[in-house]
Amino acid sequence: MSANWLASVQQWPTGLLIFIGVVGLVALFVGFSALRRYRLIEDVPTAKVRSAHQGYVELRGVAAALPGEPIVAPLTQTHCCWFSYRVEHRADKGWRTLHSSTSDGLFLLRDETGECVIDPDGAEVDSAHSQTWYGDAGSGVPGMHRLEREMGLGLRVATRVLSHTSAFVGDNHRFSEQIILEGDPLYAIGEFRSLDDSDFSESERARMLELLREWKANPETLRARFDHDRNGVIDQREWEHARQVAAERAREELAEARTDTHVHLLRRPRDRLFLIANREQPVLIRRLRWRAGIGLGVFGVALMLLAVAFAGQQLGA
Repeated sequence: MSANWLASVQQWPTGLLIFIGVVGLVALFVGFSALRRYRLIEDVPTAKVRSAHQGYVELRGVAAALPGEPIVAPLTQTHCCWFSYRVEHRADKGWRTLHSSTSDGLFLLRDETGECVIDPDGAEVDSAHSQTWYGDAGSGVPGMHRLEREMGLGLRVATRVLSHTSAFVGDNHRFSEQIILEGDPLYAIGEFRSLDDSDFSESERARMLELLREWKANPETLRARFDHDRNGVIDQREWEHARQVAAERAREELAEARTDTHVHLLRRPRDRLFLIANREQPVLIRRLRWRAGIGLGVFGVALMLLAVAFAGQQLGA
């Protein structure tokens, strides 16, 4: 390092040094988090669905949808196994989230030995199918008209443009979506359990309650589907009908996955990583290595700059 550069660093204002410290801490967290995931993925052996032990396991296969009502990504109306989306509006101080949601519908991981139901609730998902685009007044995204009604927002999208295209930075809405498609390679690590009949009934009830919560979160959709007398209120009889429909759908989702007396389920473990990715394992490991290296490298640079700056301030004092 040149003497002039060192002297320049030592003259940096306190606000800049605080910013560098914050960036360094964030980079340290990201780096160690990626390193922990990388080591865990390498250490846990891959199991086959048919022979997997009960407990924390790693599975590899392909994604498949359960029969019945499809899972549809709201923005692009893509039929998929899982989705997550976000709608944001450009405000004075940056982007403000208007609406976001993540799918918690069940789907399958299928390998050469069998099928395992994936319950993605609480999972960290790394999707290879991720896109962001910008838009303003007009029309465009297939699912926006229905989403407008559910959100109560006057949003329309003029065009779909990938986020890498800087020509549309003036557009005042940002849309992002991640999906897992049927047939994608699928990696998953979590708690594996083979359910017996009593577990199966318990899972049916849990899924029924999830569906009812989803429907209650969208009152207009709920009324459109179950307000049979069109008085704008879901009465006790209509709510009971909604419970019956939810119970039937939950039963279909799980029952169609049963190939023998057991249903295999992968779900969020307690206090351990629950990761789902539609990437091949070597690609996932390589990405985590790079993330760990960059994060720890940025932390090292930040630490060095702070050390030089504070050393100069001590000498000056």
